[in-house]
Amino acid sequence: MPTQVYDEYIYEEREPEDIYTDSDPVSRAYAAFAHGRFYESVIAFNDAIETEPENGILYFARAQAHVAIRDYRSAYDDMIRGMDLVPEWSDVDFSKAELYSNPQWFEEHFQALSQWVADYPRDYKAHFVLGYIHYFEKDYASAKSEFGYTLAWNEEHEQAKRMLDSVLGLEAEMEVEALVIEEPDTEAAPEARKQGAKKSPLLEEEATSLN
Repeated sequence: MPTQVYDEYIYEEREPEDIYTDSDPVSRAYAAFAHGRFYESVIAFNDAIETEPENGILYFARAQAHVAIRDYRSAYDDMIRGMDLVPEWSDVDFSKAELYSNPQWFEEHFQALSQWVADYPRDYKAHFVLGYIHYFEKDYASAKSEFGYTLAWNEEHEQAKRMLDSVLGLEAEMEVEALVIEEPDTEAAPEARKQGAKKSPLLEEEATSLN
């Protein structure tokens, strides 16, 4: 978890809240999402953001609620605003599917978004939203394709550039890890060669007798 995200949005010196019993807007928003009442969740997130307009996490959460109701333009706007407020967001390691209490709902929303992009390929904002979800599901090849498509329509798209840089960085790390796995004991190899280069006792004895 990046330091900024944890310090500014996660850690608070207060008692844990029960989203299913508390009546504050944030609790109501997450509880509605968990129960599949996605329109209600959007409305509650609206109230929460009105109270905390600089809380980037709320924009990302509302973005997923917008995806659920197929409002991809609003989801895009929330993702962009969230990334402006939380530049380290791409360093967070979590799955979008884990936000859902019912995994089937995530699959349905993901398929609906994928179909929308297929039906309306010029909608670069929807491509960005799809790439964002691919990214956090660790499908980096698909994420790279979607962010690349976004940049094809808008070469100066700052957030797409940032996400694409994160994808390329993660791919480079994966390549390095793969090389380490292929050659797991690279430090031991030189020592082994040294040991192999030493003369065996029999050869040393033979050399002594010759002298």
